[in-house]
Amino acid sequence: MKSAGSLWFGLLLNVLFPGLGHFYFRDYLFGIFILLVWIIASVLFYVSFLLELPFLVKTVLLGLPLVFYLFTFFDLSQSFAKNLKVKPKSKPRVKPNSRTYAGIVLAVALVYQLFSPTAPGNFWIHNGPRVFELENNRLSPLYQRGTLMKLSSLEYSINIVGFDMPRFHHLPERYDIVRCKLPSSRITNVVVLGLPGEGIEVVEGRVIIDGSPEFAGWIGGLTLTGEVSPLLVGQFSILVAELSLGAIDKVYEIPLSDVKGKVEKLFN
Repeated sequence: MKSAGSLWFGLLLNVLFPGLGHFYFRDYLFGIFILLVWIIASVLFYVSFLLELPFLVKTVLLGLPLVFYLFTFFDLSQSFAKNLKVKPKSKPRVKPNSRTYAGIVLAVALVYQLFSPTAPGNFWIHNGPRVFELENNRLSPLYQRGTLMKLSSLEYSINIVGFDMPRFHHLPERYDIVRCKLPSSRITNVVVLGLPGEGIEVVEGRVIIDGSPEFAGWIGGLTLTGEVSPLLVGQFSILVAELSLGAIDKVYEIPLSDVKGKVEKLFN
């Protein structure tokens, strides 16, 4: 049972910190190789958000390292099994591991997950979705106060540790509901009306873009009401509207850096 427990612990370490399971069993060279491949794969993962790459290219760039990573679990179990069969007088490659050593490597794995930009845990902390309740009825009749909503920051941008602000990989689309910081520093939910560089006007609820009316309807086929005088959106901003029961209440030009993410109902 002790050997089986050690194997499962080594596999757990490999989940938390690729290559650390091999370190735990003193297979240092292969452990370093796994870590280097994982770091390269992580860099490629971030780059895939920032560059326009064909789907096939993304699949190959990210798929091959993933296949290799899955192989490391098989190699770890095989390596462990071989060392169980060595003769007593032989010097096994896998040395007995003390509880202290096991505690140290587990602590290293957890610290890696929390603080390393190449770790899934750290990525989730900075880019994972957030759940919140609507604090008012401004999005009625589409969504009511108290509705559970999901904020997806990764829909538009990616937070990379070490950079001052999120890196945008996709612009919001017209009529998206986004959560953003208003000029008053208040954070709330608004509807996107205009995209960077557009001339926007709203006449009797109809959005007019660069002089041409927009015929696409709002979410769920609902009609947007209200008026907005002609405005020119900046190159690094979007025009958003704060609503009051489906009607345009106020409009704001918001820098892209103040957009927190896309807002959708948690359970559609």
